[in-house]
Amino acid sequence: MVSFNNLYYYIFSIYIISLNSDAYRILVIAPLNSRSHTNMLESVAKALALKGHQIDVISHFEMKNPPKNYTTIINLDGSLKKMVNTWTMEMVEHFRYVDLIPTIIEEFGNNFCDLMGLEKMQRFIKNPPNDPPYNLVIVEALGANCFFGFGHVLNVPVVVVSALTEFLWFDEILGNPMSNAYAVNIRTKDFRIVTFWDRVKNHFWAHFNNYRFFKYTEENQTIAMRKYLSPNVPNIREIEKKTALLLVNAYQSFFGIRPLTPAVVQISGIQIELSETKLTKELKIWMDESSHGVVFFTLGSMVIIEDLPKEILLGIYAAFEKLSPIRVLMKIVNKEKLPPCLPKNVLTMSWIPQIPVLQHKNTKVFMTHGGLNSVQEGLYFAVPMIGFPLFGDQPLNIRLLADKNVAYEMNYKYITEKSLSNALYAVLYDPKYREATRRESHLFRDRPMSATDTAVFWIEYVIRNGANSLRSPAMDMPWWKAELVDVYVFFFISIILISFSVYFVLRNTSSLICSILNHSFTNHRKKD
Repeated sequence: MVSFNNLYYYIFSIYIISLNSDAYRILVIAPLNSRSHTNMLESVAKALALKGHQIDVISHFEMKNPPKNYTTIINLDGSLKKMVNTWTMEMVEHFRYVDLIPTIIEEFGNNFCDLMGLEKMQRFIKNPPNDPPYNLVIVEALGANCFFGFGHVLNVPVVVVSALTEFLWFDEILGNPMSNAYAVNIRTKDFRIVTFWDRVKNHFWAHFNNYRFFKYTEENQTIAMRKYLSPNVPNIREIEKKTALLLVNAYQSFFGIRPLTPAVVQISGIQIELSETKLTKELKIWMDESSHGVVFFTLGSMVIIEDLPKEILLGIYAAFEKLSPIRVLMKIVNKEKLPPCLPKNVLTMSWIPQIPVLQHKNTKVFMTHGGLNSVQEGLYFAVPMIGFPLFGDQPLNIRLLADKNVAYEMNYKYITEKSLSNALYAVLYDPKYREATRRESHLFRDRPMSATDTAVFWIEYVIRNGANSLRSPAMDMPWWKAELVDVYVFFFISIILISFSVYFVLRNTSSLICSILNHSFTNHRKKD
């Protein structure tokens, strides 16, 4: 009887807990096959799973050792040309000088919508799970806004996650102030907003690029949604306006102060807080034994260092050899492609757990391409950097850090033994880099809530309170109304009309006074 009572109590307790459970079912879609971009969405998904929510993921990558309630329901691997460890310097040169906006629209936007036409995607779209149904959809915020249509089809709010600082069309979509007078963005990577003409260029490019994005995605992405999701899906512009929340990979100490509506939340560093990667036993021994310090060199998950021209690699060799007894750790995918005579103080590996390496006490310098996740990880652990920006947002990221003395900026095309030795000597031995990095690291980490808790809170807030709970009135206004252009025009015309009226009254009053005085003077003379 006691056993039966205990069993009854256990079942009843589970039932009561289930009635009061705040666990939700959430669909996460990561259409871009970039490892770094997916890391951002994976981190948000992992944070929610650890909070007890059921997470279903559609992605090109499967998480190693995911939480038990985190499931990759559709693996898109193989549906697109691979990007990990495949980018040569020729490809870098192409994307370095190409116009970024059309590239995002076509290569990382409109084309990605066709992923919804894959057979496994169609099976899911036509028969989504309903036991229980979804409460929310999370999608990457880049160029393929057609995936926002899943929220309409499933009748749930949509949260979007930007792996970069947000593109300005999301400011317009969410009614967030653009702050073009002083806020930097990816398009302003080559100049600082200081002068009048800087503000003119920044404002022009912000609105012109938004115009291009909205113009060249509207028809293609609307057609794709109606073809693959449902014939009754509204226009893509209407779908975008239903976005409930944007989580952005940025923070005020990095990109600067700017006004944000409650629907734009900064969660930079979430991938660091949730990382479980560890040093291998052999690498840990090597790092621990590197008592004179370690220089860590990687160009990220896409670009391969060994594809640099031979003369540049030999210059790097010579500079590294001069560092001894300081050691160097390099990510090299294919060591056979390197020139011979690699210095003895250099260790190469095809895969390196970046976060624990940067966290190690012996890491003194981080040589990086400037990818946003990478520079944030270096900043988080207060490791001064030497930056070799390649393309995309990387020039802006490195420039911002160089302005703060956290990074030493170099052009990868002009690396020589002398230039790299000068950079390494400066970052290793000039105290301004170490002191500035510690200060900026403190600012980056000093927050009222962790990035993880911030992301989870606002996502749950949207589910609890509805898609419109954070909606800005500016979402229903054209940009010229939101930025008071019509009001300024009204003031300008009013000032002109008032000025003209005052001028007209003064002129006529003056004429009348002069006429009276002349008449009086004439009469006075006649009397004389």
